Amino acid sequence: MSAQELVAKVKNLPPIPNAALRLISLLDKAETENDDIVQAIRRDNVLTAKLLRACNSPYFGFSEPVSSVDQAVLVLGHQQILHIVLTLAFGSSMTVPLAGYANESCDLWQHSLTTAMAAEIVADSGLDVNAERSVAFTAGLLHDIGKLVLGQAIPVDQQNAIRACILEGGLSRSAAERQILGADHAEVGACLLKSWNLPDDVVEAVANHHRPALTPRPLLSAVAHVANCAAHRAEAAPGADVSAWIVDPAAALGLTPEALERLIADVREASESVGHFMAMA
Repeated sequence: MSAQELVAKVKNLPPIPNAALRLISLLDKAETENDDIVQAIRRDNVLTAKLLRACNSPYFGFSEPVSSVDQAVLVLGHQQILHIVLTLAFGSSMTVPLAGYANESCDLWQHSLTTAMAAEIVADSGLDVNAERSVAFTAGLLHDIGKLVLGQAIPVDQQNAIRACILEGGLSRSAAERQILGADHAEVGACLLKSWNLPDDVVEAVANHHRPALTPRPLLSAVAHVANCAAHRAEAAPGADVSAWIVDPAAALGLTPEALERLIADVREASESVGHFMAMA
């Protein structure tokens, strides 16, 4: 099956607020102003209420209550508003059990948030790639969204066949999906995001996060690839086998082994705030 056919099979993905999709598109533009962001969020009363509730949580600890979207954008800035809005928009849909991936209810969401934070760190590392922090965060957050589609679209026998390819055939998850289905979760996720009219660079990053585009210059998928690997390694228990998450040196954008280990340590530290964002959803 093609990625389009797999996406078409899923009829009950939770709806994503149009305001959140609009915000992603706005933050992909350098000329975006605060008023553009405010107007995008204000169009959704429910999202506005959730945003203000999150801004007034003990996590931020403001001495005076945040009473409007305008004030929230002013005191927190574009980046933090993006974090909150995307957490509110995607959290409920990504906090679901995925039997085909042997994931518990919150595993996908936790890994997605950790990868989003890792992508921001990579974008800030001065490496040879042109990536805005807000766009890198979005790509990291959504890199595995195709797993939601496959978790609903494919029957148990195909799920079992994919697992057999991994356990008995030694294939990667993506390679096993392509062999059994004809498309992997990265392609499927990109197809879904394209149907939502998300920016092309975010779609590219999701499509290629396992096979990043490096020539003629690294694209956002290289950031997503490094962030995904760093997140998996940061999340791994001490002594766990992380051989499947060794970053391709070419995709690492010039990271030395020492710099990569520092990156993983930074991601591990940043991931301590994941619980707060999960609680918002």
